[in-house]
Amino acid sequence: MRIAHRLATAVTTTFFAILLPVNCPSKAQDAQPMRWTSVGSSEGPITIRGTPYVAETAGADWSIRRASVDTTDITRFEVRAGDVWGEDRSSGENKERSELDGYKRRYEYGSDVWGAYSFLIEPGAEYQSDWTAISQMHGSKIRPFHIHFKAGRLIIYSEASGSRSGPETSIRYNQMLSRNEWHHVVFHLREGSTNGQLEIWLDGKKAVDFSGMIGAPGNQAYWKYGIYRGYGPIATPLAIQFANMEVGKSELVARVATPLPVK
Repeated sequence: MRIAHRLATAVTTTFFAILLPVNCPSKAQDAQPMRWTSVGSSEGPITIRGTPYVAETAGADWSIRRASVDTTDITRFEVRAGDVWGEDRSSGENKERSELDGYKRRYEYGSDVWGAYSFLIEPGAEYQSDWTAISQMHGSKIRPFHIHFKAGRLIIYSEASGSRSGPETSIRYNQMLSRNEWHHVVFHLREGSTNGQLEIWLDGKKAVDFSGMIGAPGNQAYWKYGIYRGYGPIATPLAIQFANMEVGKSELVARVATPLPVK
């Protein structure tokens, strides 16, 4: 059973955000200071574009922040050494995370799920970890796909039900990724044994085009994003901003050429 986070008063702070309406990766430029509200200790759901999320963090002021301006849809995640979520600590898992978990909205096996968003990995020291997931299509049985940032590379994995020893995991994309730039993602997932499909576009170009077995029969998929890394403590902090997060059953292929502006 999920452990409730402690209820904390929202804290408003000032940080710098990068605001650029673009449809390709663009270098970050100086921007006016952004007003942020800390939501990482929120006990209730955090609804973003119709999807309710639950915070899974260490409860620090910096863990998750939302832009305080209503017209700006940016969420900032940060993990520092020792930022362990309560459930991970209780289970003895040596992991660090700051995530929004959309488990309250699930997608049945075989349904078409679409997503579109922009993200920016803030500049910082060279980053190393055993693994760092920055977004995941999680599930009740399996993670159909998950996106990682490791040693300066963006790596996309898919999973399919395999032997009794566990799911079969495959790398579908592995390329260098620039930091301090907004990147734009669109994805389309259909779990299936013969008609499964995973399409992912990055900055207007198709990065993954897979047809075949993906997911697991009976799986109920749900979306998570933020920073989830192991194995801690990891000395180097990491901060990522996500903008305009859309996930659902409506087709979003138009976002490939025309992503929502980051503003």
